[in-house]
Amino acid sequence: MSSQTLETIRTVVPLLPLIVRHSLLHILRLSDSAKYLDLQSALIIACLRAILVPSTPQSITSTQDLTLRDAGIKGHIWVSKYASPRPPETSIRDALVGTLERLAASSSRVPVPELVHVEAEWTGYRGGVARGAPLPDVSERDRYHGMMRECNRPTTVLYLHGGAYYLCDPASHRQTTKKLAQLTGGRCYSVRYRLAPQHPFPAALLDAFVSYFTLLYPPPDAYHDPVQPEHVIIAGDSAGGNLALALIQLIMELRRQDSPILWHGELREVPLPAGIAVNSPWLDITQSSPTWETSTPTPYDYLPKPETMDKLTIPPCDAWPANPPRRNMYIADDLAAHPLASLVMARSWKGAPPIYVCTGWEILAYEDKFLARKLEAEGVRVVFEEYEAMPHCFALLLRDNPATRRCYEGWAAFMRAAVEDPAGIDSRAVMVRAKTLEEVPLRFDKLSEASDREVRERVLRKAGLEEGLSESSTVWFSMPLISAPPPRPFRIPHPRQPGPHRATRFSNSADLKSFPPKAPTTSHLHHHKQHSPRGAAAMERHKQAVTSIAAAVRGFFGRREPYRIFHGSTNSTRPQQTGKPVVDISALRNVLQVDRATRTALVEPNVPMDKLAEATLKHGLIPPVVMEFPGITAGGGFAGTAGESSSFKHGFFNDTVNWAEMVLGNGEVVRASREERADLFRGAAGAVGSLGITTLLELQLQEAKKFVRTTYHRTSSVAEAVARIRAETENPANDYVDGILFSKDHGVVVTGTLTDEKPTETKAQTFSGAWDPWYYLHVEDRTRGVPSAGPAVSASSSSPVDYIPLAEYLFRYDRGGFWVGAAAFNYFKGVPFTRFFRWFLDDFLHTRMLYRALHGSGESARFIVQDLGLPYKTSEAFIDYTAENFNIWPLWLCPLKQTPPPTFHPHTGETETAPDGTVTTPPSLNIGLWGWGPANPDEFVAKNRALEDKLVELGGLKWLYAHTYYDEEDFWKLYDRPWYDALRKKYHADTLPTVHDKVKVDVEARKEEREKWKRSLKSKPPLGGLYGIWKGIKSKDYMLHRHAEWKFKEKK
Repeated sequence: MSSQTLETIRTVVPLLPLIVRHSLLHILRLSDSAKYLDLQSALIIACLRAILVPSTPQSITSTQDLTLRDAGIKGHIWVSKYASPRPPETSIRDALVGTLERLAASSSRVPVPELVHVEAEWTGYRGGVARGAPLPDVSERDRYHGMMRECNRPTTVLYLHGGAYYLCDPASHRQTTKKLAQLTGGRCYSVRYRLAPQHPFPAALLDAFVSYFTLLYPPPDAYHDPVQPEHVIIAGDSAGGNLALALIQLIMELRRQDSPILWHGELREVPLPAGIAVNSPWLDITQSSPTWETSTPTPYDYLPKPETMDKLTIPPCDAWPANPPRRNMYIADDLAAHPLASLVMARSWKGAPPIYVCTGWEILAYEDKFLARKLEAEGVRVVFEEYEAMPHCFALLLRDNPATRRCYEGWAAFMRAAVEDPAGIDSRAVMVRAKTLEEVPLRFDKLSEASDREVRERVLRKAGLEEGLSESSTVWFSMPLISAPPPRPFRIPHPRQPGPHRATRFSNSADLKSFPPKAPTTSHLHHHKQHSPRGAAAMERHKQAVTSIAAAVRGFFGRREPYRIFHGSTNSTRPQQTGKPVVDISALRNVLQVDRATRTALVEPNVPMDKLAEATLKHGLIPPVVMEFPGITAGGGFAGTAGESSSFKHGFFNDTVNWAEMVLGNGEVVRASREERADLFRGAAGAVGSLGITTLLELQLQEAKKFVRTTYHRTSSVAEAVARIRAETENPANDYVDGILFSKDHGVVVTGTLTDEKPTETKAQTFSGAWDPWYYLHVEDRTRGVPSAGPAVSASSSSPVDYIPLAEYLFRYDRGGFWVGAAAFNYFKGVPFTRFFRWFLDDFLHTRMLYRALHGSGESARFIVQDLGLPYKTSEAFIDYTAENFNIWPLWLCPLKQTPPPTFHPHTGETETAPDGTVTTPPSLNIGLWGWGPANPDEFVAKNRALEDKLVELGGLKWLYAHTYYDEEDFWKLYDRPWYDALRKKYHADTLPTVHDKVKVDVEARKEEREKWKRSLKSKPPLGGLYGIWKGIKSKDYMLHRHAEWKFKEKK
């Protein structure tokens, strides 16, 4: 066992009681964070809070060593290391020290830092490689040029890492710089500045300034071209945010003096960068704000209060305590209030470039809000984002939290806008909700009530500089404010001839975006010319993501290398494949636009049905086909087969799609619709992603109503149920029709009609609450003892009626996963299938969690989950067959409008001729067969094959989301292979897996997996199930239902 593993164990074991306690409080919703955070995020924060106040503190150098370990460089990241040589002149240091002295109090002494080589890492996003792929074994220069070949935007981020000025380095922040490079399409230059306490202020500021000049004016041995200042964003987090803002203050002060700097033999001007982008910046080194006081609660943050830290006895080491002594590791006591150290003391921000600031509900929020208000008041264009219930630098810590993804997107969108369309940036302040990511506008003048004088006096007192508290405290600095010179065009000369890799050029004119960016004018989006500012920003993020996806696909295509798609979730019951390189499209999860005038929505493929419904219902609209499980995605519905109780009228989900944006197999981005690339549009629907990657859909919408008037028609035989369900589909009054067969003699055909009216004495029936009934149990209970309604449509006073709120109806089967959730009680023997236990275990019994548990436990290998489309005339015979051979009840009945072949959707091959001679495809009936299969693997396979044979014999086809056992020859007897192969060739999909490749079950490989599984602990009930539950908890999917906005709330 390695020393690092032992150290990890020693760290984690003492935290176990804390983890258990916080887990229970969170699950029981008794903690402050349970309302806003998932369990994993809450535990990370709780553990950090404990680790930062250790019972046995380590020395400063030992703590530094822990954060300076390099974990290695693998996967989707380029890293090229460079050390900017010490300049032969001292001009750059002299300019810094002179500025610091002019701004300091007369009694303060500014130390003169040594000029040294300054190390840094170029970081870029590396597409088209496996997750664990090492960097090429080439020189740092060649790695830099490899990065530049994938860098397609002009943005260059000068990144200054956080860590309280004495911890961390570029290696610890590679995930952050990689993400920013990916989202901006540019590159990061992450600086290894000198750390305190060994190198106190202003050493880090000098290193940052040297690095800025290194970008603009490369030293002779550099392997990058000069970077135009209007392409540079100075960014950082925490202490790095402080350093970024100190650097821009230094730059503005030097520009006011209008004095150039001698740098590697040339006089150089000091230009402004394009913008500043800081995350949770630390702005008051003295920690004087009220939030640092122990009496001020900060329940959502992990940063310890000074009073707590003062009680720790830190072992001495070579670095600390300092000699001569000082209170602050970063800075001498008499400089702690210096305006380039504590940025809340900065006199003026006028003339600064656009600035982005984000913060959480954290200790530093007080000073961050003060800064944002001051910036806006002084005419600086500022974008401020406050994240509800989030801790300090949450985006760098809570990697799987939705707010983290939103933060990175907002951070990167500002960077791109500042570089590519700075005129489009307008000041705005928002709070981003933790659960929904909804943006709530904030007023800058309400962000902070603290005055400049109040803040200054508090800082001076805390710094022990009471002599500055006089009438002149507002002019504590000795240097008078000098107006900046008028702006003038600034271009960096290129003194060297470009080498073979210096031909990279960026254009600011061909593809300008605003912030919020203007709507794209590419052909596949041209008819959506108007977007709200928020929608335009979302559209810009979408375009960035698709550009990255297309680049990755082009790389795979060029290498003829197979890959798989990572969506972030699945509603397939096929065992999940791993091991291949991945194209990650999980970021495509947004509803970009809902247009009430055209009744359409622009939807990315990973948008789940519940979020789609929530977005459209705000506009009084709803998609005509909404799949009954909240987690099924729009992209899955288009690329797979998806239908539900409105599909008898509207067809499959893809029939409600107007057009699709796709990345083809060669990386080309195209649009397909019924008018444009109609063959691709038709073929991609149901082809399970084997013709390309769907990246955007335009969906049709219809008017929503408040309720679905739901009627339960009891039937007493299979024949009667089949006849009645077909009759109800021909009734124009019905908007929804489906059915449940509890047994051969107890069936229910359920019809629904949209309505805004509900009898005042009738209570709305809901199914989303933990104490609500499961829908199928409710239907069974409501129709028990009710006489048969017969096979024909007729009014029957005995048929029970419910008024179900629309979203509650759409997702009525979520709790219990139709009835599959009952199998969990069968698996965990001894847990009664009672209403109390369904309530108590409700978090684990929604479809998202059930899918997680099914895959995590390994039990998907012996669970039959099949949807089977048949002609009406053979449906009864098929149900008789399943009753005799599987004895699985209930069965689901869903009438469908067929898609005529060629298609991968289930179709029966039947046709009907109308009196006028028109030939049409008749409707069909889907039968859902879901339940335990045989425990013996050979018998399980044999029964599935027999089921497929029987289905073909009776003129039916299965849905391709589940286990498929056809061999290749038999499979292509059912589908039109020449049509499909022609599409693959035409649209460059011949390197992608075929439909059969994606849906087939490799029986022999499954046998081997099954044998391994038998030998594993997971095969021993209940361990496999418990592991599946743990996977579900880890996914945090239970939070999505807890905080769902679609759930009905009765008005008081």
